[in-house]
Formats: sequence, C-alpha cells, structure tokens
Amino acid sequence: MATRGVRPGRPKTDTPQPADEMPSPLRADGPPTADARAASTTDAAAPVTGAQPPRVAAASEGDRSGTDGRYRRLPTGAHGLAREEVARDQRERLQSAMVELIAERGYQAVRILDLTKLAHVSRPTFYSLYKDKEELLLGAYEDIAGRTAKTVIDAFDTDGSVEARLQVAMRAFAKLATAEPDSMSLFLLGAFGAGAKALERRNRTLDAFERTIQSSRDGSSRAIPADLTVKVILGGIREVAAARLLENRISELPDLTGELTAWATSYPPSMPRELQGAPVPRRPEPGEGPPPASERARRAEGRLPSGRHDLPRAVVVKSQRERIVDATAAIVAEKGLAGLTIPEIASRANVSHETFYEMYPTKKDAFLGAQKVGMHQAFTIAVSAYEAHKPDWPRAVAEGLCALIVYLHSEPAHAHLSIVDTFAASPETLEIRGEILRGFAVYLSPGERPPTDIDVPAIAAEAVVGGVWQILHHYIESKCLDELLEAGPQMVYLLLTPFVGPEEARKVALLPLIAGVRLGEYALFEDGVAASSPQSDGDDSA
Repeated sequence: MATRGVRPGRPKTDTPQPADEMPSPLRADGPPTADARAASTTDAAAPVTGAQPPRVAAASEGDRSGTDGRYRRLPTGAHGLAREEVARDQRERLQSAMVELIAERGYQAVRILDLTKLAHVSRPTFYSLYKDKEELLLGAYEDIAGRTAKTVIDAFDTDGSVEARLQVAMRAFAKLATAEPDSMSLFLLGAFGAGAKALERRNRTLDAFERTIQSSRDGSSRAIPADLTVKVILGGIREVAAARLLENRISELPDLTGELTAWATSYPPSMPRELQGAPVPRRPEPGEGPPPASERARRAEGRLPSGRHDLPRAVVVKSQRERIVDATAAIVAEKGLAGLTIPEIASRANVSHETFYEMYPTKKDAFLGAQKVGMHQAFTIAVSAYEAHKPDWPRAVAEGLCALIVYLHSEPAHAHLSIVDTFAASPETLEIRGEILRGFAVYLSPGERPPTDIDVPAIAAEAVVGGVWQILHHYIESKCLDELLEAGPQMVYLLLTPFVGPEEARKVALLPLIAGVRLGEYALFEDGVAASSPQSDGDDSA
C-alpha cells in the first residue's frame, strides 16, 4: 500500500486582508474566541501539515497557494462584485479545502483553522457562511453525491441490455472518479466519520442507486428490495474504487469496467425462490441505544484480585489488555469515536491510568488495538472453518462465511468497531481493514478454488469480498444482527455464484447447516477475543 507523506511547512509571509474577507456578522452559536479571532487573519503561505495520500503530497506549492484557481482570492479593495458572488466564491473555496483535507487526514482531524488557511478566508467569514465544519462538510458532500448520482443514473438510464447499460454507467463513474479523486474519496470514504447527517445523505444516495438498478433487473419498484444482489454489486464496485483511491491507483479504474461488468452480470436477474426474502435491515433510530455486551465480554469484566496473588504476570497482562480492548469497543459503540476518552476506558476496564499508558500510548492506539483484535479474531475464525471443510471448496467457503457471521453476531460491540467505526478513525484503520479484505480474497483466488469451465473475471474475488463486506456493514450499522444470521444463506449464494455458477451456489446455500445457521453451532472462543493480542508488561494496580 502506498505510503503517506507529510507536507513540509512554508515560511510565513505577511499578506494584507482582502476586501472579500473583512469580518462579517458572526453566528451566535459559533463565534471564535478573541485569541482565535486575532489569529484568523488569512496567510497565503501558511503551512498545512498532516498525513496524506501521495496524490495530494505531489501537488505543487503553487497549487496550495492558489495558482491553479481553486483557492485564488478575489481582488482586494473595490472590485464591483455582488455580495452573493463573493459568498459563492468563498463557499466554493471552503468546500474545495474540506474535500482536500479530508482526503489527507480524515474528517475528525480537520480543524476550522486548517480550512480557513487553505481556502484563504478569515475565521469570522467562515462563521458567517457555516454554522460549523459539519455544515460545510454536508455542503461539499451534497455536491459530489448529487453529481455522482446524476452521472451514474443518467448513464444507466439509456436503451440497451442491462449489461451494456451497467458498463456505460461504470465507465461514467470511473471517469468522474479519475477526474476528481479527492471528491470521490469524500463520497466513498469521508462521510463515515462525519456524523449522522452525512451518513443519512449517503444512505439516501445508495438507496437511489439500488432502486434504479433493481428496477432494471426485475421490474420491481420496491424501495429496499429483500434481494441482496444489487447491494453486493454496488458494494463490490464501491470497494474496488475505494481501494484504488487509497492506494493512489485510481487511474486503473476505467480499465476495470469490463471485468466489473462481467462480474456483476454473473448474477441472474432474480434470487432463487428458496432464498428470497432476506430480512430487510431498518435504519437505526436517532438516539438508539448501543448493542449489548457479548457473553464473553461480560465474563471478562471485573478486576483481578488486588494485593499479592499467585497469578502469573502473563495472565494479569492478558486480562488487563482484554478489558481495555472490550471497554474501547463498548464506548465507541455507545458514543462514537469522538466520545472515546482514556479516563472512561480506564474506568470501565478497571485499570489505572498508569496501566493503560503502559499498554497504549494514546486512545488512538487503543482503538487500533481493539480493531486489530476484532479483525484478527474474525479472520481466524472464518479461515479455521474454511480449512476444516477442504477440499470441498464451495462448502469450505460457505462454512467460513457462516462462521464469520456467527462471530459478528456474538460480539456486537467488536463487530460495530471493526466493520462500521473503522471508517471514522484514521488512514491507519483503513489500511488494517484493507489488509483483512485482501486476506479474505486470497481464499477465492485461482490457487484456492478448483478449476471450472466458468470464465471468472480477475476482479471477481476482490469485488465479491467487498460486496459481502458492505452487506455486513449494512446489517451491523442498522443494529440488525439477528437479521444478519437469517441473511446468511443468501450471502453464501452471492459469494459463490461468480465462481461455481448460480445452480451450484444455490445447492450449497440450501445445505441444512448453511440454511439453518444459528448462534452456537461454531466454537467461537477458547481463551477469549484478546487471546491472540500482543503481550506487554503491566500490573493490576488501582
């Protein structure tokens, strides 16, 4: 995966404040402090630092200073422009800055100070245009989401076969993504860390895509079809594009549209009758409570005996680490990443702050640790079930997926953190997620699966793993884990169809064990979810 550079700072130069950025009335709900107001004078050469993909790091300093037109200031003094024109120009610069900085750092790391410096507007001007950075993000997201939806749906809404229309639509999407990689990064990745409003807008856009494609496949006008085929197709295309954005390989996407079309059209127009009716996940209600703690996590709660005891140090450290990991996952599930604090982690884990810092330098490291534990356990369980049923490859793949689903059902907090909250954290969490997805795809590669007469597109393994992952995300985000269990057979069918054909996939999905997947049919744990986490020294002091 591509490495991320850090942009060096540039020397400051004194620049007079242009007429279009003179202080304007501030909103009552977001005024800057006196100190911040004094520091808000726009500096054309102020440094902007932060981790970023190579495509942004490669931008010239001239781009940053606005010579490409994106951030060029309006003329100073009297310029004869209407107030509405000035405000529109400022909004466009701020939205461009938001898109670029999210691509570099992720939404949570973007500050208003960074936005105003890059866009060359003052902080008072920012607050005259937007309530906060979320409102700015929504404006930027609405723009790219609307343009993406129009581009894809208009391209798809033409005459011809479904296969031809789908390929035209994918070419249009690939062209837009290649031309505007930072904007597409916001559309595909940036909304996840940006709060409920951005996610709601994302979900509305995806629902519109699904309705359009579903209608062309089976003539249905259902708002949210119980056939998961369209969801796996859109999810797979999204994951293929997102991976290339993250790895600075988006230029490859136009050449993949043929393979992606061949993969997508390997699915019949409708789901086999016996597999129809997968439970429809509902959207979570605002303020809905967090998922319950797992049985294993409840057993792990509580401190070890204080004072002198005969427990080996390795046992003590393992218990502490497991409790910290569980506490981190539970807090993020309840409050989101923004609500994660070290005092609350330590309190819930029943460890001292000193013990926490011995194991994790920061809360970000604790989050990464929890993600790695959850991802590793999910991967290990799925692969173990797969290996146990070889050389029957279709059955082995089905067993691995069912074991994964059962594990996620048994660990709701870890499932949410590993599958959903990963997007809200940092580039590092996306890299961990990408490694796991690539690991799963290996077991669908030509070296693993038996030879057949089916012409399988090279992109199929990556695309179908991404599509299934998006289905998991949909059910877990909606807090519909019981419904996820019931959707298992349909997901098995979708996972296998590109490789063995729809009829063989249907037979495997209807096997008694697969069709009746329920919690308890797999031995998920021996020593607990944190058993394979790295060990370090520590104590169990108060």
